[in-house]
Amino acid sequence: MSDYEYNTSKPEKLLTGYGTVRGAELKSIYTDIDPMTPLSQIENRFGRPCSSGLETDHIDNCLRFLRTLDMVEQTGQDVLNPMNRDLFPEFELTFEPRLLYHIGQQTGKQSHLAAIYEVAVQEISADVGHYGVRRVSVDDLVIEVDRETDYDLEWREEKILMWANLLAPLGGLSFSSDHDEILLSPSRAVLHELLFHHQRHRANGDSVLSALEWIDGNFFPVFSRTGGQPAVHVGVADVLESLVADGALSLTGMSDRSEVVDLPMSIDNSQTPADYTIEAAPDRPSYWHPLERSERRYEA
Repeated sequence: MSDYEYNTSKPEKLLTGYGTVRGAELKSIYTDIDPMTPLSQIENRFGRPCSSGLETDHIDNCLRFLRTLDMVEQTGQDVLNPMNRDLFPEFELTFEPRLLYHIGQQTGKQSHLAAIYEVAVQEISADVGHYGVRRVSVDDLVIEVDRETDYDLEWREEKILMWANLLAPLGGLSFSSDHDEILLSPSRAVLHELLFHHQRHRANGDSVLSALEWIDGNFFPVFSRTGGQPAVHVGVADVLESLVADGALSLTGMSDRSEVVDLPMSIDNSQTPADYTIEAAPDRPSYWHPLERSERRYEA
């Protein structure tokens, strides 16, 4: 894994302050940036026509957000360069898990965006087994994040909504704006992609524990209980169960292995699997990243 490079000219605005930034715009702008890309090229392509020429405020917000996340740097000559493109030289990450990775790499006060997810998964429990809850309301999450974090900032509904509206299109979770309810399950596409890369390119690639620890440490929280035998959050376990049902994943229990994870229910006849095998993803919408579903036409 390559060394992570932090942008030396980060904007100071809090990440949760970018309430108008959306995943689709971030992805489009980021994927159009090559080394030494003129800012004018991005503005001409993504600017919105108006009476005075092009309206580019939304582009500026997206670029500031990407700069804060160490994904893009901008020189004084209004030239853009991608950053940290080769974080995992063995394979190419798609945009969605890449952005989740960068969110988790932030330090100091800017780590507050990742902390919301950690609180939702590790601090909100419905049973003594502490496998977490599938759904949480925005109001409840505001209360828990305020209680469990210490960032010297005022937690409000707007900050949680920004986080939910950003992560849902990335496949980090699902969000129902009609009910202000957050479903704490990643998309099948994101979880499948990361399991696939881990098995083929990471050390101890067949180990469920090793794979989930890698995902938990780099992309999004997986465990609702750590220490001893880690417990997989029920939202993640639901997706694992779906992958198994679709024939894309198999889990194997090993009675002589201590490197296992604890699932809230038995999957593939085991509640404490040790190894896994990942197959190619089925070519259907449930295995496309949410941002892809409006771009691809499914042929039955």
